[in-house]
Amino acid sequence: MPFRKLVKGAGAEMTEFTAYFLDGVLIGFTYTVRDGSLAYLFYFAVERRFRSRGLGSQILKQLKARYNVPLLLDIEATGSGGSDKALRLRRKAFYLRNGFSEAGFGASYRGVEYETLCCGGRAEKEGLKRLFTRFRQEALGERVKH
Repeated sequence: MPFRKLVKGAGAEMTEFTAYFLDGVLIGFTYTVRDGSLAYLFYFAVERRFRSRGLGSQILKQLKARYNVPLLLDIEATGSGGSDKALRLRRKAFYLRNGFSEAGFGASYRGVEYETLCCGGRAEKEGLKRLFTRFRQEALGERVKH
């Protein structure tokens, strides 16, 4: 989803746009959408110069503690080839080390295949679809066809 749309929805009750600082310096941010049954991590970024210090793992630990529901996220599928396959594999390994597991489903968006990872419980694709629909309606003000 384009970043401008996430900014537009950042003021909604169901979203959390959180910045993380270390000694007053911005090190990263997360953008999460949640309801009573699950939370979805739309964006997770750590500034390049602060990576490989365990800070990303600390942020994920905070997120998992904050939500008492399954936390889901999507990563680019690791099964296909391409020049960035090694990066995609490292990204998946990072999440697996931090308690996530394969949800058993994924999605395709604008020609890119994604796989869904989950921690803190079991997730279902239909629940995630409902959360996305609600986000688009309530946070972005879009009309969504059913």
